Amino acid sequence: MHVSCSQPQLLQAVQKVHRAVASTTTMTALTGILFQADENMLTLQGTDLDLGIIYSFPVEVIIPGEILLPARIFTEMVRRLPPTNVTIQLLADNTVELTYMQSRVHLNSLDPNQYPSFPEIEGETTLEIDIKTLKDAIRKVSIASSSEDLRSIFSGILLEVNPKAQQFNLVATDTHRLALYRGSFVSSTIKTDDEINALISSRSLNELARLLPGEEGTVQITIGSAQIFACHDNLKLYARLLDGKFPHYQQVIPQSYTTRIKMSTRELLETTERAVLLARDEVKARSHIIILQIGETFKIKSEAAEVGHLEEELSAQIDGEPLTLALNGRYLLETLRILDSEEVVLELSSPLKPIVVKPEGQDNYFCLILPIRINTTVPEREYHG
Repeated sequence: MHVSCSQPQLLQAVQKVHRAVASTTTMTALTGILFQADENMLTLQGTDLDLGIIYSFPVEVIIPGEILLPARIFTEMVRRLPPTNVTIQLLADNTVELTYMQSRVHLNSLDPNQYPSFPEIEGETTLEIDIKTLKDAIRKVSIASSSEDLRSIFSGILLEVNPKAQQFNLVATDTHRLALYRGSFVSSTIKTDDEINALISSRSLNELARLLPGEEGTVQITIGSAQIFACHDNLKLYARLLDGKFPHYQQVIPQSYTTRIKMSTRELLETTERAVLLARDEVKARSHIIILQIGETFKIKSEAAEVGHLEEELSAQIDGEPLTLALNGRYLLETLRILDSEEVVLELSSPLKPIVVKPEGQDNYFCLILPIRINTTVPEREYHG
């Protein structure tokens, strides 16, 4: 293989696929990036078998072929090259020579025959979704997925497809909170009228959101029996679906409320930031317990032993009954940070039932946060469906 391309283009391509490369594995080939050159296109592939990324871009192909290079050292080397033309050539001794300006680097290559084949795109359900819609959905839902056990169903995001309504849901829960986003797809090819479900790792969807451009356009999503595939221009991503049954989350969504608060998103965000700062417990570093006190006024309180306490009264429109509850302030903070509406709505029904947080005037997203029992040692209840 012998190709010529610009360093900026090569670096962009390498950085896209590098994040799918296995960091710890007994299979040496999975620590590499596969390069395939043919018909004036260079295609890069990276995978850890759970996630795979393929990216192609035009280059000058002098000799077609393929090579497998160690991902970490090659990425760092390309990052440090000057922004000039670079040639990549496989030599007779299976080393690879990088040439740039009057300089050259030799790297040992891996055996490309040991690299696993990517699965073919297959599936009876293909959706075309607006890029901005999908990225917005992933950003707002992934905050509720668990990061503790990456193979648990709670580290996944449930994709629900309703063929008749031409709509999809993204849902995530870490058992302490739940986020749901409703969206529509541009077009679809679906061979059933039944609802279709796929449980995808949050990591895979966040990588897809990172890789997709910010401009207008659509991405094609194909749901297979064991994988999901995403395609946009010269980018392809596949992700292995998670095993296990997602909880019956519908039963924990409140159908009514007794107290409703509407107020400035920014004001609530800034107050919550201050409250969480004082709610940090050195023993239980992840507790961050804050108190919401709703009566004729809306107050937020927090305290930390040997540090101090906070009490702030906020300007809010309050409808309904007085109520006091405690919750993990970090969960509320993370929700408020991803909202893009000027006002936020909180719906509450009792000190131990989920609080609904949603943007004012938008009915396509909400986040449930489970309160904490005050003045007891009982931990947070969990959503297990």
